[in-house]
Amino acid sequence: MVNIKNYNFNKLDLKLSNSDYWDFYLATDASDSLRCSGVTSGDCFVVWYDFNNSSTYAGSAVSATSIYSLVSWDGAINTGYTLNNIGFTGIDNGLITFDTISGDTSNQVLLSALTGSTLVIPSGNTKLHLTRVTGTTGQFIYPMNYVIDSTLTSGDYMNFCGGFYQGYYKLDGYTYNVLPNRVNDAWVAEFWLNPSNTGCTTTGITGTTLNDVFPNNKGLFFYMGTRSENKFWNTFDGVDSGCTSGCTTPSGCTDTLSQWCTLPRETDISIIHDNGFQIPLNPPVITFETIYNQFLIYGRAASNGVSCTHCGGLHSGFGSQTVCSYSGGGITIAKHSQVVTNTTNPFLIYGRANKSGANCGCNSCSGPNDGYGNETICSFTGFTKDQDTLDYNIDIIDNALGFRIKDDGSIGYRLLTMTAMCLTATTGNTYVSGVSVVEDYSLSGIVSADTWSYVVLRFVTQYQDDCLLQSSRPRVGQLMVYVNGNLKHIFKNFDEFIGRRINDYKDKQNGVPFNISLGGGSQGLLESQTFDGLDMADRGLPIERNFAGSFIGAISQFKFNICDLALCDIRHNYNLDLNRYI
Repeated sequence: MVNIKNYNFNKLDLKLSNSDYWDFYLATDASDSLRCSGVTSGDCFVVWYDFNNSSTYAGSAVSATSIYSLVSWDGAINTGYTLNNIGFTGIDNGLITFDTISGDTSNQVLLSALTGSTLVIPSGNTKLHLTRVTGTTGQFIYPMNYVIDSTLTSGDYMNFCGGFYQGYYKLDGYTYNVLPNRVNDAWVAEFWLNPSNTGCTTTGITGTTLNDVFPNNKGLFFYMGTRSENKFWNTFDGVDSGCTSGCTTPSGCTDTLSQWCTLPRETDISIIHDNGFQIPLNPPVITFETIYNQFLIYGRAASNGVSCTHCGGLHSGFGSQTVCSYSGGGITIAKHSQVVTNTTNPFLIYGRANKSGANCGCNSCSGPNDGYGNETICSFTGFTKDQDTLDYNIDIIDNALGFRIKDDGSIGYRLLTMTAMCLTATTGNTYVSGVSVVEDYSLSGIVSADTWSYVVLRFVTQYQDDCLLQSSRPRVGQLMVYVNGNLKHIFKNFDEFIGRRINDYKDKQNGVPFNISLGGGSQGLLESQTFDGLDMADRGLPIERNFAGSFIGAISQFKFNICDLALCDIRHNYNLDLNRYI
């Protein structure tokens, strides 16, 4: 520190935060135009919503059904896409809308929305697009109101009273990608927000919001990950209500009938895969494998004595080609996913049987009668069976992350992660995953109510280049929280969040993974509509229980950066907009 002034340092600015982290800031004449002027480049500054800017809205700002970022990522890809099966999942959060018609007992309007909806994404638009979330069951409301503020310099803003915006930045199975799924070393999210009940109690809002049912989810203002579990994780074959069972009504029925019964049923619907295979909507999952190994293509066909014809083979699709029938290239094989149902050591199954005859007749042979070693390769049926249900937990573990401001002014995060692999009595020898909720919060009073605050979430980890990011494991870093340009809290050993796909065919999950929500969390499958009505097995799942909630108050701006912002950059951005909010 000797002779600082001799080296053109005439100001030493020190600030101490009230956490265990010390900010140390050196400035030359309180300015550094080269480093501390904010970030405006599309290779870093990639999302910006300003509710005071009419270009943010798609159409009227008052209705505000859709919003578009004012900036875009330089690496974004949008070559134009047509999603013919968007109705399967798109109606659940309001991306695709439908209205019920009185007297439509078989719900043909719903069926048309599920099977007949098409979403066309024009090529070239690479800005992140979010849509206002709505409901289809009629049990919840999602109020938001656009506030025209001519008295304050902050300008117009959006008041969130139970509603929020949601959208996807990547489509699984397509090249569409408007945000990177991983960053080299850091991401920074910036918010100008005002937690307040005032604007929501004076608008005459009546009805049930997500916060009313899930009060512990109130205050969720930002969310990343999959917006729900796999909608088709179980087989649903119609509602059971009154006399209705499986979408049928017995003769002579005088009891109450369910109004939710759609024909055809879910089990009657299938999708045509890109390779021409039929894919049912209901589980088990159909997996596809393209084989090139010639030993799996030739050699297993059953000879029928006719030269150079396609021979019959095993039902697996392997080894059924001849040198004449095979045209080259890969062969796509469709098969059901399988799960392990028996963990017995194979060495205890074979090898101890007493032979009776030359080859034991390919039947179970007598052995020591201790239950081991009594099987032959013909009698033993194997360890696996077709999967008849999906484990929805697999898709959401470490794939749902929300940020929340509580009523006491504390700020923190909530993440779904894995509890353990456990053996359950109800599933016999099937191993299933468990989900636990990890959350942590700062001290109270970090974010003040009824006043505008500049809140920054800054995640920093070790640098990796784009090549390593393709295959490297998730990293551990620090999540730092700044309020009005000052560091307020650090969450240490914070795991890098990496969004991922749902484990199902792409057209059964359009728009579900790789989501971002602004002003709220996510509904999960709370508003999900299926072909057989409302599947109650889709209610009460982890995403609904932990993220079905929203921020109450005003949001003016949201910015997202995919590089690190130094403290002076954060201070610069704060001072740049400060006059607008005082």
